[in-house]
Amino acid sequence: MNTSNPYPVPEGLRLIATDLDGTLIPHGGTVSERTINALDAATAAGIHVVYVTGRPPRWLQPVVDVTGHEGYAISANGTVLLDLATGSTEVIDAFASTTVVRLAEVLRQAVPDVVFGVETVTDIRVESGFRTARRTRPAEGLLPEHAVPVPESDRVEDLLDEEPVIKMIAASPTSTPDQLWSVGREVVGDLATSTHSSTRAALLELSPLGVTKASTLARLATKVDVEPSKVTSFGDMPNDLTMLRWSGVGYAMTGGHPEAIATADHLAPPAPEDGVAQVLEPYLAELHQDVTSTPTK
Repeated sequence: MNTSNPYPVPEGLRLIATDLDGTLIPHGGTVSERTINALDAATAAGIHVVYVTGRPPRWLQPVVDVTGHEGYAISANGTVLLDLATGSTEVIDAFASTTVVRLAEVLRQAVPDVVFGVETVTDIRVESGFRTARRTRPAEGLLPEHAVPVPESDRVEDLLDEEPVIKMIAASPTSTPDQLWSVGREVVGDLATSTHSSTRAALLELSPLGVTKASTLARLATKVDVEPSKVTSFGDMPNDLTMLRWSGVGYAMTGGHPEAIATADHLAPPAPEDGVAQVLEPYLAELHQDVTSTPTK
């Protein structure tokens, strides 16, 4: 590891894995030119840049439009892998319909006011009352301008069809995000992976059992022949914990969730201060200096 820089990254860094909202994108904001330039410089140096987000695939295009990213993206907390250069979308795993119904039954027993939504690659479908239960939350930046119709039903069973369910969301108006997460881990830990990325509303995010940001990132790293020790990751919320642990050097954003800060190797400045760029710039400058100072034969 290079320790001469104020923000250490692995020597021979080969992959940068970054969360989006609250990490690369300030809440309610956009990706700065400084951050875009840093990631472009990394790509030009042969370093893979991978977006690793809880966002569904349909929410990625506004980010791509601003940044011009043409690499890989891991979406919906690991259930979908996208190759933005080729336009391919691979569903890594999805819920069986019977598991969705069982998850709803078990969680409703533990949290009677819980209401559910199910995500597919192209849309979200919700139980009646989901929007109200979700409550008002801070607007994220770089979302699609045009809202798609949201199918709604009184029963989660009626939201299911042949489309793979890549993510399930449980909302509880009387819980806090961490309270609902704790219940999820306790009562459905044998059925699904539970996490959250919400700063205010209690929204439990459920993925197929064993699927996380880290599990799909590890799969991608094997594909592009990169060892975990050559990876730096950035995140700010509980859905980033597995990725921060797996990567060679993990950075939590200042002001992020306490568990993210406790898990990461280091703290990065907050997203509004271009924290990801601040970490990467010294290393990239050294790479550039090494290249330009190498004598030609």
